[in-house]
Amino acid sequence: MIRRALAVALVVGLPATAQASVDPFHAYRAWKPGVADEELLEVAAGDSLARVLAVIYNPDAGVGPRRVRVSELAASGPVERDPESLAGEPGDSAKGTFLVSVTQSCDASRGADSHALGSWFYLPRNRLQAWQLQPYAAGCRAESPLFEASDHEAMRVVGEALFRPARRGTFRYGALLYDEWDDAFGAATREAMLSLLRAGLAGHEHDARAYNRLAVGLYAAGETHDALAALRRAARFEPAWGLPHRNLSVIYLRLGDREAAARERQLAEAENARDVSSPPAP
Repeated sequence: MIRRALAVALVVGLPATAQASVDPFHAYRAWKPGVADEELLEVAAGDSLARVLAVIYNPDAGVGPRRVRVSELAASGPVERDPESLAGEPGDSAKGTFLVSVTQSCDASRGADSHALGSWFYLPRNRLQAWQLQPYAAGCRAESPLFEASDHEAMRVVGEALFRPARRGTFRYGALLYDEWDDAFGAATREAMLSLLRAGLAGHEHDARAYNRLAVGLYAAGETHDALAALRRAARFEPAWGLPHRNLSVIYLRLGDREAAARERQLAEAENARDVSSPPAP
């Protein structure tokens, strides 16, 4: 506690130019001395950019940032902001729209899942609305991700700005994952997205990837039965592909069928299972 108090005191006593070199976690603790460290382990809807950065840089949050990219989204195009320089500003007063993406030190430990994105956060008008936070425990053991990705407009923006340039990865929409960007996810409405995903199956009735993408959209729209059917088709067409089984496990667990969830999780983690870094050929 004494060491932490000294760190906060040093931040408060620095001139504005020197504060820019202070990491966002200690800077936020200086602005908000009444906030306990345990309150900065996770993010929540409505958080400001300053608080999100504080969680990212909190050494106890399990993020382990290696590179943090902050883009301020403007009509003229994204403007890159230095996250550490933002520590020298009263971050709660920012009014812009921000997209934060994090390359994490433990990301490479995910082995075959080499296309996995790290954590990301979307803050329209400086208020957190959509995110995926991937914490790691000791030894780079991935813990359960924390996320909110259900709002279509938010995910349309995130997808266009972050997923589309990457093209391949472990992309999230709602509770489920898909492996390759499809422009349907950038549609103006969720209904239009589903229509385009369904249309994408024409002539590709045995494409496991297309069925998995459709299932992602269907489940987010509350069409659980149809999402299960699409995932079962994906798993039938490519039984060694782990991602449909992983998504099936999520749905079964939420439906309370722990036995089916465990079975699908075992299939997703089987030694011969191909994960998103080795998806089926289209």
